[in-house]
Amino acid sequence: MTNPDIRDFTRQELAGALISLGEKGSRADRIFNCLYRKDSQNFAALSGVPEELKSKLASRYSFAPAPLAEKRVSAIDKTVKLLFTFPDGATAESVLIFNKKTVSACISSQSGCACGCVFCATGALGFRRDLKPHEILAQFAACRREAGRAPDSMVFMGMGEPFLNWASVKTSVLILSDNKGCNFPQTRITVSTVGVVPVIRELAESRLEIKLAVSIITADEKRAALTPMDKKYPLREIIKAARYYGERTKRTVFFEYIFFEGLNDSPQDAQKLLALIKGVACKVNLIMYNPVPGEKVYAPGRFEKAREFQNILVAAGIRTHLRREKGSDIAAACGQLAARREAP
Repeated sequence: MTNPDIRDFTRQELAGALISLGEKGSRADRIFNCLYRKDSQNFAALSGVPEELKSKLASRYSFAPAPLAEKRVSAIDKTVKLLFTFPDGATAESVLIFNKKTVSACISSQSGCACGCVFCATGALGFRRDLKPHEILAQFAACRREAGRAPDSMVFMGMGEPFLNWASVKTSVLILSDNKGCNFPQTRITVSTVGVVPVIRELAESRLEIKLAVSIITADEKRAALTPMDKKYPLREIIKAARYYGERTKRTVFFEYIFFEGLNDSPQDAQKLLALIKGVACKVNLIMYNPVPGEKVYAPGRFEKAREFQNILVAAGIRTHLRREKGSDIAAACGQLAARREAP
């Protein structure tokens, strides 16, 4: 059995591990500094750590090599997509999105996805495995190197359902935000879920300050045909949990609504959405469906109809953002991540 990776521990957990080795727990600060500030890639590179302690750590814990990363750049908007291959062959993708003044990193939490949303390229892959905290953190580090600085914001909106790998996602958030680690503010991290109700409620009751985004997809019974998860967690139960999160944390909930031509883009559909989210402190992100290879049932909504839909929501007092997707020419837009390599 492989020893646990040293980067899969929060600083507090690492301090406990050091104490069990007969060492001072305070040395976790130095090790964290090496791992996340100096980007050390092996035990030997832990500067300022005694050789004896390095040997103890190496005998008890592993230090997986950095995953191989293949890079693609959009010719349209300079969006960068990184395909990571981990030592066991599992793959995942991250996307770096450049806006006028800011940079956002979109990170994966799983290799593949078990949710099976019929319109999503990742869902078509099926599920391979959860990513471990150090594999999530490796994506962030690669995005930071690519951008030349830390991103301004980070979203768990890549491959996988973050709330089905919540233990690893939560650990990675704690390490990212640790002032001895990456020192990345939790308030700049968003986790997007298709609606895993128990974890939404757990997040509401936690001390984490990350933002919650819920993928409504569509506001009526048609949702069940689009995502099998709707059978386990019905939409109204998801909205109830989201309302609880908002009331408990006093934070805005982000709802994501995807436009499909002729399916959910009418003024009547806008009224259904308004009725569904009534009373929830929220902002609605309106997203155009991005076609995926081999999927011929659904067509992208038209921008003019989406604008009309948006105007109805705004008139009802709902904050909205009609998203213009980036990276579609390299299959990096929402719903297009499929961990495919370029043909030689």
